[in-house]
Amino acid sequence: MAVQAYFEDIDYEIIRILKSSKESVRICVAWINGQIYAPILNELAHKGVTVELIFDNNKTNLNHGVPVSPLYKSYPIKTRLSSSFMHNKFCLVDNSILITGSFNWSQKAKHSFENIIVIRKEFKIIKDFLHEFYDLIEYYNAFTLNKVRKCSCGSNLFNLGVLGYESGKYDESKVDIWSVCVKNGHVVHLGEEYEQYLHSHLGIKDEIEVDDGIYDKESMILEFQQEQSKIKSLQQYFNNRSGNKIHAVGSVVMDNWNEHMEWGEEPEYVVNIFWRDMYFRKIIPDTLYDDGYDGIHSIIAKHV
Repeated sequence: MAVQAYFEDIDYEIIRILKSSKESVRICVAWINGQIYAPILNELAHKGVTVELIFDNNKTNLNHGVPVSPLYKSYPIKTRLSSSFMHNKFCLVDNSILITGSFNWSQKAKHSFENIIVIRKEFKIIKDFLHEFYDLIEYYNAFTLNKVRKCSCGSNLFNLGVLGYESGKYDESKVDIWSVCVKNGHVVHLGEEYEQYLHSHLGIKDEIEVDDGIYDKESMILEFQQEQSKIKSLQQYFNNRSGNKIHAVGSVVMDNWNEHMEWGEEPEYVVNIFWRDMYFRKIIPDTLYDDGYDGIHSIIAKHV
Protein backbone atom coordinates (compact mmCIF):
# COMPACT_ATOMS: atom_id res chain seq x y z
CA MET A 1 0.00 0.00 0.00
CA ALA A 2 1.28 3.46 -0.94
CA VAL A 3 -0.08 6.41 1.07
CA GLN A 4 0.87 10.03 0.55
CA ALA A 5 -0.36 13.05 2.55
CA TYR A 6 -0.64 16.53 1.02
CA PHE A 7 -1.09 19.87 2.79
CA GLU A 8 -0.10 22.28 -0.01
CA ASP A 9 -0.94 22.45 -3.73
CA ILE A 10 -3.79 20.04 -3.08
CA ASP A 11 -5.86 21.12 -6.07
CA TYR A 12 -2.85 20.61 -8.34
CA GLU A 13 -2.40 17.04 -7.06
CA ILE A 14 -6.10 16.23 -7.46
CA ILE A 15 -6.14 17.52 -11.04
CA ARG A 16 -2.95 15.62 -11.87
CA ILE A 17 -4.45 12.34 -10.65
CA LEU A 18 -7.76 12.97 -12.42
CA LYS A 19 -5.99 13.57 -15.73
CA SER A 20 -4.05 10.32 -15.33
CA SER A 21 -7.23 8.20 -15.19
CA LYS A 22 -7.77 5.54 -17.85
CA GLU A 23 -11.04 3.87 -16.86
CA SER A 24 -13.22 5.62 -14.30
CA VAL A 25 -13.52 8.64 -12.02
CA ARG A 26 -16.08 8.66 -9.19
CA ILE A 27 -16.22 11.93 -7.26
CA CYS A 28 -18.20 12.42 -4.04
CA VAL A 29 -17.68 15.88 -2.53
CA ALA A 30 -19.71 18.44 -0.61
CA TRP A 31 -18.70 21.33 -2.89
CA ILE A 32 -17.16 21.35 -6.36
CA ASN A 33 -16.23 24.34 -8.52
CA GLY A 34 -17.43 24.05 -12.10
CA GLN A 35 -14.96 26.54 -13.52
CA ILE A 36 -12.04 24.41 -12.30
CA TYR A 37 -13.33 20.88 -12.70
CA ALA A 38 -15.98 20.85 -15.46
CA PRO A 39 -13.40 21.15 -18.30
CA ILE A 40 -11.39 18.28 -16.80
CA LEU A 41 -14.43 16.02 -16.47
CA ASN A 42 -15.49 16.84 -20.03
CA GLU A 43 -12.02 16.00 -21.29
CA LEU A 44 -12.00 12.69 -19.42
CA ALA A 45 -15.45 11.74 -20.71
CA HIS A 46 -14.39 12.45 -24.30
CA LYS A 47 -11.42 10.11 -23.74
CA GLY A 48 -13.83 7.31 -22.79
CA VAL A 49 -13.38 7.53 -19.03
CA THR A 50 -16.57 6.76 -17.07
CA VAL A 51 -17.33 9.81 -14.91
CA GLU A 52 -19.83 9.88 -12.02
CA LEU A 53 -20.29 12.84 -9.70
CA ILE A 54 -22.05 13.08 -6.33
CA PHE A 55 -22.33 16.44 -4.57
CA ASP A 56 -24.44 18.19 -1.96
CA ASN A 57 -27.57 19.83 -3.38
CA ASN A 58 -26.93 23.41 -2.24
CA LYS A 59 -27.08 26.86 -3.82
CA THR A 60 -23.32 27.15 -4.23
CA ASN A 61 -23.14 23.95 -6.25
CA LEU A 62 -26.24 24.80 -8.25
CA ASN A 63 -24.91 28.26 -9.16
CA HIS A 64 -21.17 27.63 -9.40
CA GLY A 65 -20.76 23.85 -9.51
CA VAL A 66 -20.29 21.42 -12.37
CA PRO A 67 -23.25 21.75 -14.75
CA VAL A 68 -25.36 18.77 -15.78
CA SER A 69 -23.93 17.11 -18.87
CA PRO A 70 -24.85 14.12 -21.05
CA LEU A 71 -21.18 13.14 -20.87
CA TYR A 72 -21.36 12.00 -17.24
CA LYS A 73 -23.84 11.21 -14.48
CA SER A 74 -24.52 13.73 -11.71
CA TYR A 75 -26.30 13.10 -8.41
CA PRO A 76 -27.13 16.21 -6.33
CA ILE A 77 -27.90 14.82 -2.88
CA LYS A 78 -30.61 16.26 -0.65
CA THR A 79 -30.42 15.16 2.96
CA ARG A 80 -33.36 14.02 5.07
CA LEU A 81 -32.84 16.99 7.42
CA SER A 82 -32.51 20.47 5.91
CA SER A 83 -29.77 21.30 8.42
CA SER A 84 -27.58 18.38 7.27
CA PHE A 85 -25.17 18.00 4.35
CA MET A 86 -23.81 15.33 2.07
CA HIS A 87 -20.41 16.12 3.55
CA ASN A 88 -18.21 13.38 2.09
CA LYS A 89 -15.00 14.38 0.33
CA PHE A 90 -13.51 11.50 -1.61
CA CYS A 91 -12.70 10.40 -5.13
CA LEU A 92 -12.02 6.98 -6.65
CA VAL A 93 -9.85 6.79 -9.76
CA ASP A 94 -9.71 3.61 -11.86
CA ASN A 95 -10.84 1.63 -8.78
CA SER A 96 -7.19 1.76 -7.71
CA ILE A 97 -6.64 5.21 -6.19
CA LEU A 98 -8.53 6.83 -3.31
CA ILE A 99 -8.31 10.57 -2.62
CA THR A 100 -9.89 11.71 0.65
CA GLY A 101 -9.42 14.37 3.32
CA SER A 102 -10.74 17.72 4.53
CA PHE A 103 -10.24 19.55 1.22
CA ASN A 104 -13.40 20.79 -0.51
CA TRP A 105 -13.15 20.99 -4.29
CA SER A 106 -14.09 24.67 -4.21
CA GLN A 107 -12.47 27.91 -5.34
CA LYS A 108 -11.68 29.07 -1.80
CA ALA A 109 -10.41 25.79 -0.36
CA LYS A 110 -6.83 26.33 -1.50
CA HIS A 111 -6.60 29.38 0.79
CA SER A 112 -7.46 27.33 3.89
CA PHE A 113 -5.46 24.88 5.98
CA GLU A 114 -6.60 21.59 4.45
CA ASN A 115 -5.35 18.09 3.72
CA ILE A 116 -5.82 15.05 1.55
CA ILE A 117 -4.31 11.61 1.57
CA VAL A 118 -3.85 9.58 -1.61
CA ILE A 119 -4.07 5.82 -1.13
CA ARG A 120 -3.06 3.50 -3.94
CA LYS A 121 -4.01 -0.16 -4.39
CA GLU A 122 -5.42 -0.64 -0.90
CA PHE A 123 -8.39 -2.50 -2.31
CA LYS A 124 -10.20 -3.36 0.94
CA ILE A 125 -10.47 0.35 1.75
CA ILE A 126 -11.34 1.24 -1.85
CA LYS A 127 -14.16 -1.32 -1.76
CA ASP A 128 -15.63 0.34 1.35
CA PHE A 129 -15.71 3.69 -0.44
CA LEU A 130 -17.26 2.08 -3.53
CA HIS A 131 -20.09 0.80 -1.33
CA GLU A 132 -20.60 4.28 0.11
CA PHE A 133 -20.64 5.79 -3.38
CA TYR A 134 -23.29 3.45 -4.75
CA ASP A 135 -25.31 3.50 -1.52
CA LEU A 136 -25.57 7.27 -2.00
CA ILE A 137 -26.72 6.79 -5.59
CA GLU A 138 -29.41 4.39 -4.37
CA TYR A 139 -30.36 6.96 -1.72
CA TYR A 140 -30.63 9.62 -4.46
CA ASN A 141 -32.81 7.45 -6.69
CA ALA A 142 -35.24 6.57 -3.89
CA PHE A 143 -35.26 9.92 -2.06
CA THR A 144 -38.74 11.08 -3.13
CA LEU A 145 -40.24 7.69 -2.25
CA ASN A 146 -39.00 7.68 1.34
CA LYS A 147 -40.49 9.20 4.44
CA VAL A 148 -40.12 8.55 8.15
CA ARG A 149 -43.21 7.40 10.03
CA LYS A 150 -43.85 8.41 13.63
CA CYS A 151 -44.66 6.26 16.62
CA SER A 152 -47.52 7.27 18.93
CA CYS A 153 -44.82 8.44 21.36
CA GLY A 154 -43.49 10.86 18.75
CA SER A 155 -40.30 8.95 17.95
CA ASN A 156 -39.27 7.72 14.49
CA LEU A 157 -40.33 4.27 13.27
CA PHE A 158 -38.57 1.84 10.96
CA ASN A 159 -39.39 -1.62 9.61
CA LEU A 160 -36.91 -4.34 10.57
CA GLY A 161 -36.49 -7.72 8.90
CA VAL A 162 -34.97 -10.32 11.23
CA LEU A 163 -33.21 -13.23 9.57
CA GLY A 164 -33.13 -16.37 11.70
CA TYR A 165 -30.38 -18.98 11.74
CA GLU A 166 -30.76 -22.17 9.72
CA SER A 167 -31.00 -25.61 11.30
CA GLY A 168 -32.11 -29.14 10.49
CA LYS A 169 -31.90 -31.31 7.41
CA TYR A 170 -33.55 -28.71 5.20
CA ASP A 171 -31.77 -25.64 6.61
CA GLU A 172 -35.03 -24.24 7.96
CA SER A 173 -35.04 -20.71 9.35
CA LYS A 174 -37.56 -18.26 10.72
CA VAL A 175 -37.94 -14.80 9.22
CA ASP A 176 -40.08 -12.07 10.73
CA ILE A 177 -40.88 -8.39 10.25
CA TRP A 178 -41.17 -5.77 12.98
CA SER A 179 -42.05 -2.11 13.22
CA VAL A 180 -39.58 -0.60 15.70
CA CYS A 181 -39.61 2.73 17.54
CA VAL A 182 -36.12 4.25 17.63
CA LYS A 183 -36.24 6.13 20.92
CA ASN A 184 -38.37 4.01 23.23
CA GLY A 185 -38.14 0.54 21.66
CA HIS A 186 -41.86 0.08 21.05
CA VAL A 187 -42.37 -2.80 18.62
CA VAL A 188 -45.21 -4.26 16.57
CA HIS A 189 -44.91 -7.71 15.01
CA LEU A 190 -45.94 -7.45 11.35
CA GLY A 191 -45.59 -11.11 10.36
CA GLU A 192 -43.37 -14.17 10.12
CA GLU A 193 -42.56 -17.05 7.79
CA TYR A 194 -40.52 -20.24 7.87
CA GLU A 195 -38.19 -20.86 4.95
CA GLN A 196 -35.92 -23.64 3.72
CA TYR A 197 -32.46 -23.05 2.25
CA LEU A 198 -33.06 -19.30 2.40
CA HIS A 199 -29.44 -18.37 3.14
CA SER A 200 -28.28 -20.27 0.07
CA HIS A 201 -31.04 -18.72 -2.04
CA LEU A 202 -30.01 -15.22 -0.96
CA GLY A 203 -26.31 -15.93 -1.49
CA ILE A 204 -25.47 -15.40 2.17
CA LYS A 205 -23.50 -18.64 2.33
CA ASP A 206 -21.44 -17.89 -0.77
CA GLU A 207 -17.95 -16.61 -0.15
CA ILE A 208 -15.50 -15.22 -2.67
CA GLU A 209 -12.43 -17.37 -3.21
CA VAL A 210 -9.14 -15.49 -3.31
CA ASP A 211 -6.25 -17.56 -4.71
CA ASP A 212 -3.18 -17.78 -2.47
CA GLY A 213 -4.33 -14.85 -0.36
CA ILE A 214 -3.97 -12.42 -3.27
CA TYR A 215 -6.46 -9.57 -3.07
CA ASP A 216 -6.07 -7.46 -6.18
CA LYS A 217 -8.32 -5.12 -8.15
CA GLU A 218 -10.16 -7.96 -9.89
CA SER A 219 -10.80 -9.75 -6.59
CA MET A 220 -12.06 -6.51 -5.05
CA ILE A 221 -14.49 -5.82 -7.89
CA LEU A 222 -15.81 -9.39 -7.78
CA GLU A 223 -16.30 -9.22 -4.01
CA PHE A 224 -17.94 -5.79 -4.29
CA GLN A 225 -20.40 -7.07 -6.90
CA GLN A 226 -21.14 -10.13 -4.78
CA GLU A 227 -21.84 -8.02 -1.69
CA GLN A 228 -24.08 -5.64 -3.64
CA SER A 229 -25.98 -8.63 -5.02
CA LYS A 230 -26.54 -10.00 -1.51
CA ILE A 231 -27.91 -6.65 -0.34
CA LYS A 232 -30.33 -6.44 -3.27
CA SER A 233 -31.45 -10.04 -2.69
CA LEU A 234 -32.20 -9.27 0.96
CA GLN A 235 -34.16 -6.14 0.06
CA GLN A 236 -36.18 -7.88 -2.62
CA TYR A 237 -36.94 -10.87 -0.44
CA PHE A 238 -38.29 -8.86 2.49
CA ASN A 239 -40.12 -6.28 0.39
CA ASN A 240 -41.82 -8.95 -1.74
CA ARG A 241 -42.83 -11.19 1.15
CA SER A 242 -44.03 -8.67 3.70
CA GLY A 243 -45.64 -6.01 1.55
CA ASN A 244 -43.89 -3.49 3.80
CA LYS A 245 -40.81 -1.56 2.74
CA ILE A 246 -37.89 -2.81 4.81
CA HIS A 247 -35.52 -0.20 6.24
CA ALA A 248 -33.07 -2.56 8.00
CA VAL A 249 -32.14 -6.24 8.18
CA GLY A 250 -30.53 -7.92 11.16
CA SER A 251 -30.17 -11.11 13.16
CA VAL A 252 -30.18 -12.07 16.84
CA VAL A 253 -26.68 -12.88 18.13
CA MET A 254 -25.05 -13.54 21.50
CA ASP A 255 -23.22 -10.40 22.62
CA ASN A 256 -21.05 -12.00 25.31
CA TRP A 257 -19.94 -15.25 23.66
CA ASN A 258 -16.43 -15.29 25.17
CA GLU A 259 -17.64 -14.50 28.69
CA HIS A 260 -20.39 -17.10 28.39
CA MET A 261 -18.04 -19.85 27.20
CA GLU A 262 -15.08 -19.01 29.45
CA TRP A 263 -16.74 -17.83 32.67
CA GLY A 264 -20.21 -19.30 32.39
CA GLU A 265 -21.94 -15.92 32.34
CA GLU A 266 -25.60 -15.87 31.39
CA PRO A 267 -25.92 -15.31 27.63
CA GLU A 268 -26.85 -11.80 26.55
CA TYR A 269 -28.50 -11.40 23.16
CA VAL A 270 -28.79 -8.39 20.89
CA VAL A 271 -30.15 -7.64 17.43
CA ASN A 272 -27.18 -6.99 15.17
CA ILE A 273 -28.13 -4.75 12.21
CA PHE A 274 -26.07 -5.65 9.14
CA TRP A 275 -27.94 -3.61 6.51
CA ARG A 276 -29.72 -0.24 6.71
CA ASP A 277 -31.46 1.83 4.06
CA MET A 278 -29.34 4.94 3.46
CA TYR A 279 -32.33 7.20 4.11
CA PHE A 280 -32.61 5.74 7.62
CA ARG A 281 -28.92 5.17 8.32
CA LYS A 282 -28.61 8.10 10.74
CA ILE A 283 -31.75 6.95 12.59
CA ILE A 284 -31.23 3.21 13.00
CA PRO A 285 -28.48 2.11 15.42
CA ASP A 286 -25.98 -0.66 14.65
CA THR A 287 -27.23 -2.73 17.59
CA LEU A 288 -30.59 -3.11 19.36
CA TYR A 289 -30.10 -4.12 22.99
CA ASP A 290 -32.43 -6.28 25.07
CA ASP A 291 -34.63 -3.98 27.16
CA GLY A 292 -35.97 -6.83 29.29
CA TYR A 293 -39.57 -5.80 28.64
CA ASP A 294 -41.98 -6.06 25.73
CA GLY A 295 -39.91 -4.11 23.19
CA ILE A 296 -36.63 -5.34 21.74
CA HIS A 297 -36.84 -8.28 24.16
CA SER A 298 -39.86 -9.53 22.18
CA ILE A 299 -37.79 -9.64 18.98
CA ILE A 300 -34.93 -11.48 20.67
CA ALA A 301 -37.25 -13.97 22.40
CA LYS A 302 -38.59 -15.16 19.05
CA HIS A 303 -35.11 -16.16 17.88
CA VAL A 304 -33.50 -17.62 21.02
